[in-house]
Amino acid sequence: MTAIVLLALLIASSAAEEADRGYAALRAGQYDAAVAAFERALEADPGLRHVRKDLAYTLLRRGDREAARDHFDRLRREDPGDEQSALEYAFLCYETRRVQEARRAFHMLRLAAKQEAVRRTAAEAFENVDRPLREGIERWSEAVRRAPQQWSAHEELAQLAEMRDELALAAEHYELAWKLRPQKHELLLRLARVWRELGREDQARAALATAWKHGSTRVSEQAREMMQGELPRAEDAVLAVAAPPPQETVLAAAPLPALEMGERSLAGSYLNDAYRYFRKAVEEEPDNARAQYLLGVTANLLQRDEEALRWFARARRSDDAAIAARAQEGYLALKPKFSRFTTDLWAIPFYSSRWQGAFAYGQVKGQWRTRHLPVNPYVSLRFVGDSAGGRQAAKALLPLYLSEKSVIAAAGASRVLHPTTFAWFEAGRSWAYGEQRFYEERWRWDARGGVSLLKGWGRLAGGREPGRFHEVNVDGVYASRFRHNMLVYAQNRTGYTFAPALGGTQWQAYAVWNATVDRRGEYWGNFVEAGFGVRLHSPSLPQGMSWRAEFVRGAHLRNESNPWAANYWDFRTGIWYARTRY
Repeated sequence: MTAIVLLALLIASSAAEEADRGYAALRAGQYDAAVAAFERALEADPGLRHVRKDLAYTLLRRGDREAARDHFDRLRREDPGDEQSALEYAFLCYETRRVQEARRAFHMLRLAAKQEAVRRTAAEAFENVDRPLREGIERWSEAVRRAPQQWSAHEELAQLAEMRDELALAAEHYELAWKLRPQKHELLLRLARVWRELGREDQARAALATAWKHGSTRVSEQAREMMQGELPRAEDAVLAVAAPPPQETVLAAAPLPALEMGERSLAGSYLNDAYRYFRKAVEEEPDNARAQYLLGVTANLLQRDEEALRWFARARRSDDAAIAARAQEGYLALKPKFSRFTTDLWAIPFYSSRWQGAFAYGQVKGQWRTRHLPVNPYVSLRFVGDSAGGRQAAKALLPLYLSEKSVIAAAGASRVLHPTTFAWFEAGRSWAYGEQRFYEERWRWDARGGVSLLKGWGRLAGGREPGRFHEVNVDGVYASRFRHNMLVYAQNRTGYTFAPALGGTQWQAYAVWNATVDRRGEYWGNFVEAGFGVRLHSPSLPQGMSWRAEFVRGAHLRNESNPWAANYWDFRTGIWYARTRY
């Protein structure tokens, strides 16, 4: 007994140590290491539910939806009261294309969940899953009525009916599809699956025996697996194929055009079928821009993005303005993924009441995107200027207050660390224009670098729906120009995005709360400020441009050598403009 207790304690200790390693790796953002540690902990003690749940969420962060789904499935089965795991499982079933299981799980939760929030979320999700199935069944029922001899229409209808648990309807049309296309033995596997759920085991076994005897090697193996490894018995019945209908009957009902069949398949989320039909439509009509655009959409959904880019490029030359606009939108969305050279331009001209002048910052950057280097090299030209430098210099004494009145040419490299974060470094020569002060050199070496994070939540500008939003911009910047200083900026905006009005103009009202600190303890590099602001996006402005106005109250955190007051008011207004060409 003592040995058993000691063994149990050792196992528990080992599981706890591995779990601690997993949580440490998770805090450090090392998802692979966290997953490995959590899995070792569960091998030692499978009953650690909190570890299993955190493993599932970590897998989800890493993009392993199927593995996360399976862990949430185990959690909900072990504890039917764990409604959050059941809800996560339902959503992941839908995301991994297990629509029937997702619909069933949402249906159970909307009826039986004890938590009102879970019931409400499940009811909304159920409707989002069920409505396309209902509508698809209606469309394909009409297609079958118009073209009863088109086997693929029966198959589409059967698949939708099966996902919606209309099993009798699914069985009917799987059987009709197979009789019209008897060489497609995969239909027998689906028919057998539905017949089994209906309790018609003899018919299901006959369908599997037929698939095993006449299907391809792959189909035969699948049929054997569905028969739990048994070979069909001699007494097992096989399905007989009905005689084909008279030719004139077939010709009486003309098949639907490939483009329409593709649209129906796409509406029902049958992407492989939609892809096949759209390819056929493009082959039949090479200049059909609608078929090209929809083929691009389907290829994109199937993650064939390079092919999708080609179809969007062709469709955007269409004479149909609506098709051309949608194709252009798809083209621009995918082009950055495959472009090897980009040109970026940004500019921020604004006025500041605190400094009693106008300022302008801008950069033009040409960047090469490489597959074989860990960084992307670029060349850059920056502009920094102001109208207040001469007046403020006498009081500030050093050129460190805000602007440097320079043009800087440099070469550098950047690396994407995360979809919202990148690092960069550049070095070159700066040229100081305008009136020079006695301690300044007109030409000097210049080196800069840092890490930048930009993240947004909620209803950001550009969407159609109003709502709350928050955005944060954090930058850590090194600049040799400012005595090799290092600064960290944290800029936050929290507010409300209003619905577009007046021809698409969209307003945002928000609270501002910012903080800046530096390594050297300079007064100008250590301050906090808070206030409010507004931002406007309008179709009348050039693409990529917005107008902003902010009113803030600020306080310096360090005041040694500060020629200004410790606190200040500032009203600033200006535009932000950014464009990227691929």
